[in-house]
Amino acid sequence: MIDWEKLEQCAKQVCNPRQLSKNSYAASVGAAIVTDRGNIYTGVCIDTPCSMGFCAEPAGELKDVYNKLMTGLCQMKDIRNSLRRCAAGETPDHVELFEIKGYLQRLDGMRPLFEQINAVTHFKGMTFHEVKDALAVLDPDGTGSRGFYIPDSATTKLKEIRSAKKDVEERLFHAQTDAEKDDLRLKRTRLCGEEDAEEMHVRKAMGAALAPMVDDLLSDAETAGRLDFIIQKALFAVRYGGVKPELTEKDLELEDMINPEICDLLEQQGRRFVPVSISLTPGATVITGANMGGKSVAMKTVALNVLLLQAGFLVCAKKARMPLFHSVKMLFDDLQSIQSGLSGFGSEIVQFQKALSEVEQGYSLFLLDEFARGTNPDEGAVIVQAVTRYLNGVDAISLLTTHYDKVAEYARTHYQIIGLRDIDPEAIRRELAVTSEDGVAVIARHMNYGLYRVEGKSDCPRDALNICRMLSLKPEILKMVEESY
Repeated sequence: MIDWEKLEQCAKQVCNPRQLSKNSYAASVGAAIVTDRGNIYTGVCIDTPCSMGFCAEPAGELKDVYNKLMTGLCQMKDIRNSLRRCAAGETPDHVELFEIKGYLQRLDGMRPLFEQINAVTHFKGMTFHEVKDALAVLDPDGTGSRGFYIPDSATTKLKEIRSAKKDVEERLFHAQTDAEKDDLRLKRTRLCGEEDAEEMHVRKAMGAALAPMVDDLLSDAETAGRLDFIIQKALFAVRYGGVKPELTEKDLELEDMINPEICDLLEQQGRRFVPVSISLTPGATVITGANMGGKSVAMKTVALNVLLLQAGFLVCAKKARMPLFHSVKMLFDDLQSIQSGLSGFGSEIVQFQKALSEVEQGYSLFLLDEFARGTNPDEGAVIVQAVTRYLNGVDAISLLTTHYDKVAEYARTHYQIIGLRDIDPEAIRRELAVTSEDGVAVIARHMNYGLYRVEGKSDCPRDALNICRMLSLKPEILKMVEESY
């Protein structure tokens, strides 16, 4: 349900009204849009005085301009090294001049598009120089052709050589005797050599003519790169509902965050990513849950959104409060090192020590996924408990996932995957009995990957047993498992 009154108030907040006289006001034209996830974005449309009122150009009319601009940016080639060669007095080859010409043509076409958009968005410190003089160097006849060719008009000598070569080629075509053909072929070879030499002089002159313009052209290349990056960041934010976080000193809070990569994957399967909310403070936070429950996905979603902010992106959440970290360290995958002769557990400890030394150098985010999984469960549980207790005293936000019991008792905060807590196993068993769909896929569809905050003591959930029941593990085995609980 869209809250139209809220949208109206959001739009009014960016209008910046100004009183012109006792009875008249002037203001920008504000706009507000709401996404499917409830994120609200505001902006100001173009507005220009028009007699007694004001006319606004809707942002939608710039869509075509943006598309053309992005197409031009995608087609641009990095020709900075070729430009630097020109500035250094080196002779560019035909391919380099072809690429420089193409770059200049696209730049010339993009410049008016950028000016249109810049009139609305006001990109700070970004401008494109006029490149018509540079184009005239590479296209002296003003043909506007996309290819590069040194015209006959480049020099009088080149024109004479090519005219002579054309005459020889014409005579060679009509030659009757072998001796006459051999003589004409020798003349053509000599003329081709002379043509190449003269073209090299022309290319050298073109490079010299471009040299004084290189600084401006290099600046334009940097501007094009920045503009492309900014636009792609904006498109990313629009696609995934990015928000600008409120910067904090220590605490981290993400409400309804998503993982874009997994969202796209699930979308292809006709499924939807369950947004995750979490609040983290200095010290150790533990996420518990059974295997298949989504602990690792939740942790990686936190890591991804933190790294997005660290890189200057909006984060994929409905609301976010986050600090900037000195470092972000993650221990995720199988760390077994055959080369060093260490076991998986040995590699884990080595990597943990290395990461911990960096974490302790400044306020950091430290992520450990199923730490100590490479040893026996009894020892692993004790080790993770000790690590959790230690990390409570480190100036960092530490987030651990585990399926070991008792670990959460030593953490500052405990989150648990909802998983199959609210699911009737018998109902899923009945569904599995009448469907041809893979059983694991059916269970995954019913799994709730959201987090809830646990107050007090709580062991890891026993979803594994429920999964065994739903997948019809032999009753004899189930009975023995149940007796052990």
